[in-house]
Amino acid sequence: MDGTQWFTLILCLVFPLLANWAHQRKYLPAWFSPIIASYAIGILIANSGFWPVNVGLKAFIEGVAGLGMLVGLPLLLFSVRLKGTLGLARKMLLAFFFCGLAGVFSTAVVSYFWADSIPDTWILAGMLSGMYTGGTPNVQAIGTALSADTNYLVLIQAADILLGGAYLLALVTFLPGLYAKIFPKFKDQNSELATDSSVTVDITQVEKVEGRPVWLRLLTQLAAGIFVTALSLGITWLLTGAIENFTIVILLITSLGLAATFLPDLQRLGNTYPLGEYFILVFCVAIGLLANFSQLASEGMDLLLFCTLSIFPTVFLHLLLCYWARIDRDTVILSSVAGLYGPVFVAQISTVLGNRRLLAPGLAVSLLGFGIGNYLGISVAYALKWLIGA
Repeated sequence: MDGTQWFTLILCLVFPLLANWAHQRKYLPAWFSPIIASYAIGILIANSGFWPVNVGLKAFIEGVAGLGMLVGLPLLLFSVRLKGTLGLARKMLLAFFFCGLAGVFSTAVVSYFWADSIPDTWILAGMLSGMYTGGTPNVQAIGTALSADTNYLVLIQAADILLGGAYLLALVTFLPGLYAKIFPKFKDQNSELATDSSVTVDITQVEKVEGRPVWLRLLTQLAAGIFVTALSLGITWLLTGAIENFTIVILLITSLGLAATFLPDLQRLGNTYPLGEYFILVFCVAIGLLANFSQLASEGMDLLLFCTLSIFPTVFLHLLLCYWARIDRDTVILSSVAGLYGPVFVAQISTVLGNRRLLAPGLAVSLLGFGIGNYLGISVAYALKWLIGA
């Protein structure tokens, strides 16, 4: 590797640790999460003009992003507690279902009517359906599974940063007050913890779990995650004679990761979410390095419009369905955050709302949505491909 690639690799591996450290010690604003910081540093460097991304470096960054996603995906899935999810408050599950339904409907409609104007709208709809069910990591996973063009992946991420960031900023400022005038007030109910809620654990923290130092626990978790990914690649090779069929790879990782949650021995690994989140942050830094906003302005305006026509109807339809079902304000907001942004932001917004009671249910449905989002996005994409005759 040359010096540029070494710098890129060090940035992707070290910055997430610094961002997590600063966030844990409240050196950053509450809304400026490690995932936003990771995107921001990559975008800042990519758009500064001081670090031009040539073809060779672009391929290297794509490799780092893909590796981060493939390793982080099973570690995040290990945190899902499918059995416990059945004990969650009914309204949180219902509101989250409405969010996923709204996302599928909105993206499918836009994809159908724009099929003649934008290439591969069925792929875009699949990626966005997964994003609106489980958050940003699903975009890369589904895009990889559908062999999406790399520029699509980068431009979709850039558009989502603009649009999703604007809505998130509204959620931490004036929207909670506005929604309070529309939706009922939250009433405390008993709910069962369906995931390990200590998702904000700093993976640099020195501690011992069951007599083992933290580095040994993290190493064991990493080995388990790599094993699931390697097993998925191996099964794909046995079935197809190659490992390039990423649709099968992603579905296998998702299936094996969720299946592993039923194994009693998995509990001995401890909370795998922080390590999985770290690799997703590595992915975010790498994607940020590829997010050239000048390219978005010159080549991606159609994609930006596609995303705009998808996300805002998704939000509006979700609100409409929740209003019809008389779901309370806090559940509406957290279910939306769980679907659109993922677990990291659920913890932040629950703090903004002053409602820690819904933190565990919000985290649980978010992780569950992350798991099913890959299935959903791929299914929506191929259904639309058949419908529009692509």
